[in-house]
Amino acid sequence: MIEVDIEKRLNGFHLRAAFKAGNELVSLFGPSGSGKTLTLQSIAGLVRPDEGRIAIGDRVVFDSRLGINLPPQKRRVGYVFQDYALLPHLSVAENIGYGLHALPTKARREKVVEMLDLMRLEGLEAHRPHELSGGQRQRVALARALVIQPSILLLDEPFSALDSAIRSKLRAELLQLLRGIDITAILVTHSLEEAYVLSETMVVYDASTEAGSAQTRKGRVLQIGNREEILYRPASRAVARFTGAKNIFSGTVISAGKDGLEILSEGFSIVSPPYERAVGDKVEFCIRPEHIMLLRPDQGLGARVKENRLRGRIVQEISRGSSFTLLFKIDGLQNGRPYDLQVEIPAHVYQKLALADIKEWVVSLKKDAIHVF
Repeated sequence: MIEVDIEKRLNGFHLRAAFKAGNELVSLFGPSGSGKTLTLQSIAGLVRPDEGRIAIGDRVVFDSRLGINLPPQKRRVGYVFQDYALLPHLSVAENIGYGLHALPTKARREKVVEMLDLMRLEGLEAHRPHELSGGQRQRVALARALVIQPSILLLDEPFSALDSAIRSKLRAELLQLLRGIDITAILVTHSLEEAYVLSETMVVYDASTEAGSAQTRKGRVLQIGNREEILYRPASRAVARFTGAKNIFSGTVISAGKDGLEILSEGFSIVSPPYERAVGDKVEFCIRPEHIMLLRPDQGLGARVKENRLRGRIVQEISRGSSFTLLFKIDGLQNGRPYDLQVEIPAHVYQKLALADIKEWVVSLKKDAIHVF
């Protein structure tokens, strides 16, 4: 369990971060420079916030009002750095036991052996870090962080330097290892896929320039929630943009009832699920590109899918191997933009619909997939 509510000003940057987490893996997700690592360093005691409070479990480790600021070694925090920070001249066993100097030799050896077994590192005790694979180095770093029996585990972009194939494998290994450990873990990442795969709860950060200042950027928490909520019900345009909603629009409510809202936006109208909005309200809404359906023009008007149908044409397509991104221009919209919608479809659907040859389509924006901010 952790509670964080801090502010920190540093080199033209103003961080404001507040969130709570239980015994789970929580991701701090957002663009580079938004204050995620600074938050992690504040929790660990490597950076002192200007004001606020941090409690880990039932212990307050920082409170600016009460003058509490425990040093890192008294916070019982396990920290896995971005590059793992293993000591190159020490063996695997020596790296794992590095933080156990206060224990008697026998007790220290027993704890190291226990971690070697837990992290599946048996037989590698005498190896140096340069003799290990990426996954083995990660497990050594985790073992070193966990051997002190920390109250919380902090992971600072531990996969960022790895290629995609290794990254995917190590994510799976990390999940498997953490499932058997009753601990709060906080992961810093700017990868949406990583945040979604590894964590149940996401804390979304942003960095923008403070009003009236050309120099001071502010790091702040935009939204906290489970991963489905963050992905499908973003709280703002910024969160929608960070999480890949792509299709984000402004509009005006022209009718509102128990069956939903009708919203007029840039020359076309859509119907959304019901929200607490009134006729005349200005709103923003989004739909994820994978939730837009393509209908053949000769079937569009009579198709069983009748929700939010718009005619237009595919003006560009981008192959991503297993999927395609289609850029779609709605008929009749004179807004100066080269396209109005992004549509994501699997490669086999692209082939089945003969999209390489047919460009005129009707799209359906699924009502239940439209989210109004």
